[in-house]
Amino acid sequence: MTSDIINKILEEDVSDIFLGNLSTVEFNLILPLKGKRGSDFSWKSGEILFISDKGEVTRPTKGVGNREVELVVTATKDEYSLKKTFVVTVLEEQPKQKIIRCIDPQIVLEPNRLVLTDYCVVELDDGSFTTSRVIWEKPINKSLGYQKINGQLEDSALKVTAYIKIMDSAGYKIKPEKLQAHAVSLLPGSLWWDASNRMLEHLKTVNMDMLLFNFREVAGLDTKGAIPMTGWDAPECKLKGHTTGHYLSAFSLAYYAAKDRELKSRVDYLVGELNGCQVALEKMGFSKGFLSAYDEKQFDLLEEMVTYPNIWAPYYTLDKILTGLMDCYQFADIKIALDMACGIGDWIYNRLSKLDRKQLSEMWSIYIAGEFGCLISGLVRLSRISGQYKYLDTAFLFENHKLYTPMLMGLDSLNGMHANQHIPQIIGAIYFYEETGEKKYLTIARNFWKIVAEHHSYVIGGIGETEMFKGSDEIGSYLTTKTAESCASYNMLKLTKRLYDLSEDAEYMDYYENTFHNHLLSATSHGCDGGTTYFMPLSPGAIKKFDTIANTCCHGTGLETLFRFQKDIYSQKNSNIYVNLFYPSLLKLENPNAQIRQSVSDDCFLWHIETELSLTLFIRNAHWFDIIRLKIDSAEIDEDFYQQYIKVSCPPGTHIIELHYNPLVRVHHCKDVQNYIAISHGRDVMVMRSDRGVMHNLNYADIPSSIEDFKSKGFAPLNKISDEAYHVYFRVGDS
Repeated sequence: MTSDIINKILEEDVSDIFLGNLSTVEFNLILPLKGKRGSDFSWKSGEILFISDKGEVTRPTKGVGNREVELVVTATKDEYSLKKTFVVTVLEEQPKQKIIRCIDPQIVLEPNRLVLTDYCVVELDDGSFTTSRVIWEKPINKSLGYQKINGQLEDSALKVTAYIKIMDSAGYKIKPEKLQAHAVSLLPGSLWWDASNRMLEHLKTVNMDMLLFNFREVAGLDTKGAIPMTGWDAPECKLKGHTTGHYLSAFSLAYYAAKDRELKSRVDYLVGELNGCQVALEKMGFSKGFLSAYDEKQFDLLEEMVTYPNIWAPYYTLDKILTGLMDCYQFADIKIALDMACGIGDWIYNRLSKLDRKQLSEMWSIYIAGEFGCLISGLVRLSRISGQYKYLDTAFLFENHKLYTPMLMGLDSLNGMHANQHIPQIIGAIYFYEETGEKKYLTIARNFWKIVAEHHSYVIGGIGETEMFKGSDEIGSYLTTKTAESCASYNMLKLTKRLYDLSEDAEYMDYYENTFHNHLLSATSHGCDGGTTYFMPLSPGAIKKFDTIANTCCHGTGLETLFRFQKDIYSQKNSNIYVNLFYPSLLKLENPNAQIRQSVSDDCFLWHIETELSLTLFIRNAHWFDIIRLKIDSAEIDEDFYQQYIKVSCPPGTHIIELHYNPLVRVHHCKDVQNYIAISHGRDVMVMRSDRGVMHNLNYADIPSSIEDFKSKGFAPLNKISDEAYHVYFRVGDS
């Protein structure tokens, strides 16, 4: 072979190496020693204290911090060689705390679902809470309305008592009333509009056969000469298939928003070809309804409690495909997508309904391997769309007591838990409440949201560091390059909007707006490449990294974000229209027959309204501005500006509503490090352009007081920063 051929072999073999998610490493790495084309691999760790040359991982002790380690592979063939460096973040160990007491649960159950939690909440010697598995002395006696059952912790001599009340099911059958959402069109004049159009351009350039490569390969079909996907969707990766699911959603949501026939044609092709894969898989002997980019082995291994990285969240990937198909049915009117989704739902039911509660509970508690995304809400949604209640029963098989039990009690047990593994499970609790009326699920969701929004959120609304929840209010202690995972915020917005729809409480939309505007809009690439940040770095001198080829989870949700949340700009309840978000947009209603066009400037919102019937506009009184005056058809309105919503009545006809406001400068302190602050102007979190690797010091007197002052001192909104270094947080104190 010539040197050119050998070097190409080396490049391709090295390019194929996939080691898993190297941003959050806790377990030993599986280091390949041979390439598919014959290259030999040798490995060298830059810090054998934490990763050996064989990939054995030793986590830093608590207090040392996470460590970044360079792992170098040398590929050789004949006398030629090629090196590549992988950067691995090894997470520090979590401290082992002593359990000092169990908290007895007060449990209310519905007669047709008498499932006793297999976890209880325990308090640790540092005052925090976690959960521990319980072995109960006896099962629930369904004939007793009130009873108590004693138990013992599985790994301790400590005792616990469950106080149980079995309710009359009639009290649970009233389903809650919710606000309605409608299709909304963005109008020019905002970052959201600009970013959406860039994403539309990306969607029109994606190689559709590449998205199908792994599915066709496992189904034994012609891959049509397509190149494989890369990163988390590479043929070697155990999560492959998830990004294709996100593209299903992105195409259908984008079509729903833009009504572009090219997008419809593309998603029609994608669904049709996946349907062919689903049919082919059954002919090959796979269980009926199964659709995936790999075979059923990972699901088998999960039932044997095999952990990551030997398997990687098979039900998570299945959720992305299922959700994508339902989005195609709902938003792109592709009928066959519902049949395919029902096939997946049947496959899940037939598999999991055979397992007992203990095995399911153990599966869902496994870190990463047991992650199942939004399958609870997905299956409830499938039940609603199809009218088949067995999918609701299937959704209950994913109920995770390890999470739900402390959240029902309002106790923060999140420290050390994987954020995006658990947020979707809380979305599932809301769906359970909506479907059954069981108030415990609403309590679980409300308590979780309050804990996360008030005690685990950075100034941009994002949460988690290296994907993990930290201790309550530990914000300033974790300002690193791996903060605020994008898909965690994506799911927090889905949760927040459903809580808002049930309550009409503007506090939820305050959080929603901040997180969308300052995190998710900041996370989207400024090019037409479909890129999104995995983490939003908040360390001094941070620089965003937009994922365009790694196909991470956040790249996937980023494909959807700019279209999925457009409908949330407004909500409706009868003739009441709620203005939730302030972006140039157009809302068209059928009942009442009306049109609302919103315009936004630096100090004024305008709503041009045409309506055949009377309606009332409820304008959210956001915390980031002071209202100067409010007018309808040039006449000033004397309204109480201290309410959550400003109410404006509109009789039939054409009207112009003006809200003049003053954007506020606000200082946000870290609760754990009080002299660390962030600054916002209006709704924008402002950052200082600087590549200095140490936090800047500010005096209170130096904090900018106007947009001109911000600009003169080198500040800009985070969502306008692309590839420049910046500071979000500052050390402050008068000197």
